[in-house]
Amino acid sequence: MLMIPKIFLRRISCVTIVCLALAGYSPNAISWGAHVHTAIGILAVEQLQPETLLILEDIISPLTRQAMAEACNWPDVIRETEEGKWGGSLHYVNIPRGDEVYTSLRDCPEQPGPSERPTQHCATEAIKFFATGLVNPQASKEQRWQSFAWLCQLVGDLHQPLHTGYADDRGGNDVNVVFNGEAMNLHHFWDFALANQRAGSWQYLVGELSEFPPVRAASGWSPEMVDDWTNESHKLAGESVYPANPEIDEVYAQQSWELIQKQIRLAASRLALIINSELQP
Repeated sequence: MLMIPKIFLRRISCVTIVCLALAGYSPNAISWGAHVHTAIGILAVEQLQPETLLILEDIISPLTRQAMAEACNWPDVIRETEEGKWGGSLHYVNIPRGDEVYTSLRDCPEQPGPSERPTQHCATEAIKFFATGLVNPQASKEQRWQSFAWLCQLVGDLHQPLHTGYADDRGGNDVNVVFNGEAMNLHHFWDFALANQRAGSWQYLVGELSEFPPVRAASGWSPEMVDDWTNESHKLAGESVYPANPEIDEVYAQQSWELIQKQIRLAASRLALIINSELQP
């Protein structure tokens, strides 16, 4: 278990998370924004089966919206600490330009470490690892809380297409754009700037997206599905994410916002699928 004080580990202040989001941290510090990660967690919980919800309530305790904000953003907060910086490489997976299919041996480097950490460092394999950790009978409640937090964060990250992008431009970090007169990189535009402009809070996102029926997920979860989700997101990165011009116009911004909302809803349904499958009584 990570040697982080429990009070910091479990009771991250929502003020801290909101400040991180509103300050516009670089994409290396905040992945897909605190608002989006919180919304994904809340929308996923709303899709849980009653018996699964009871088990998750015992792990999160109390299972409130504030608890979702704390848990689903915890991996971003701790990677700014000395104890948690090891997890930075779990938030993305890079696939070579020109390749359409994720290959774990090529795209997810080995990084052996303590048993509570994945041995392969990328979002795809980490999701599989923490799904197992969520139901590990030998894990403490604290470790299962951590597994849920990582799952909420990483399922969200995997559905931000540039988190499954190309190594040669660092997932769009090396692509410069201008949005609303402000210079930034493309990854930051997708991670934070557009969602903050169009939504501004997780409350708004949840309110807007709750009006849509949940995205229909598969009836059962298997780890191999995460490979398919990775390939799907990577395809979006190549086909729908890179703008024709550095100056972001309203047409591209609106198309991007519609895709982001679709990906949030999809991530929530798939997170619910994992939890419903893994926490079956």
